[in-house]
Amino acid sequence: MTITSELIWQDQQHQTLFQLIDEIKAEQVDLSTFTRLIDYAEHHFSLEELYMQQLNYPDYEAHFQAHNKFRNELLKMLDGHQEYTPELREMLASFLSEWLKRHIFGVDKRLEAYILASERK
Repeated sequence: MTITSELIWQDQQHQTLFQLIDEIKAEQVDLSTFTRLIDYAEHHFSLEELYMQQLNYPDYEAHFQAHNKFRNELLKMLDGHQEYTPELREMLASFLSEWLKRHIFGVDKRLEAYILASERK
């Protein structure tokens, strides 16, 4: 895999995460939407974490902790909700979208710079 394709899979997965977040706002949302989001986020984070480990990424621990914060916050926000009201869906979608944007333009950009500079690509 080339470095370009490595960065492209991340971008494609980020787009899928945003699409899933957008689905939360839909009128007919149910638990399956949230389950797909949780599963896909876990898939994305796991791949990214494995890739960072393979590259011996020096900021791995902080990046991993950021992923864990997302995992924990998402589960906490979903815990105990029987009904996903429009207000709750909007709050969840807003939180998740903002978190993901900050993550992509923060720690993911630092990872991207490391990947581009890495000899191990």
